Amino acid sequence: MRLYLRLILEKQGFEVKEAADLREARSYLHAGNRPTSVLLDLELPDGHGLDILRELPVGVPVVALTGDESRETKLLCRHAGCSAVLSKSGHLGNLGRLMTNMEDHPQESSDTTALEPELARQYSTFLTQTRVELQQARERSDLETVRRLAHRLKGTAIHFGYSGISASARALGDILASGDSRRIQSTLEELIGRLTDATVHHSTH
Repeated sequence: MRLYLRLILEKQGFEVKEAADLREARSYLHAGNRPTSVLLDLELPDGHGLDILRELPVGVPVVALTGDESRETKLLCRHAGCSAVLSKSGHLGNLGRLMTNMEDHPQESSDTTALEPELARQYSTFLTQTRVELQQARERSDLETVRRLAHRLKGTAIHFGYSGISASARALGDILASGDSRRIQSTLEELIGRLTDATVHHSTH
C-alpha cells in the first residue's frame, strides 16, 4: 500500500487519519484538528509533501518518507523541519514505535538560518553535477536516467527557488511518458539550458 499523508491524532483513541493528498490533509487541518505526529510522503498526487509543513501546528514532529535517497533530498527535508527521513526502499521497521517515540520526546525546533548559505551552495553543486549527467545521458540516449534525474529535480528545485527548473523537469517527465522523441529532445535541451543558467548565475554571486 502506498502511504500518502498520515496524521496521527490525539492519543485519547490512538486514532490514525490518512489523507490521500494535500487537499484532503489541508481540509483536515483547517477543521481545527491537531495531529500529534505526521508521516509524510513527499510525492503526493497534487504536489510535494513538504508544501504542507508550513501549515502544521508548531511543534508537531514530522517523518518524511521518500523514494529518492539522494543527500540533497535528505538535506532539504531536514532543513524544512522534518525530524527524520526514511527511504521507501529500506527496512522501515516499526513505524508506530518511531512515531510514538517522537511524540513522547519531541525535539526542540532548531534555528536553521545558519544552514541556508551552505545548503544553497551544496544544491548549486548538485545542479552542476545533474546537468553533466543529463548531457551524458542524452548522448547515450539513456532515457531512464533522464527520467530519474528529471524526477529528482522536479521534487527539489522549487524549494530552492528554481521554479523554472522544476517546471521544465515536470514537463520533461510528462513528455517522456508520451515517447515523442522530438519533444523529448527539445524539452531536455530547455532543462539543460535552465541548469546552465542557474549554475552560471550562482557562480558569479
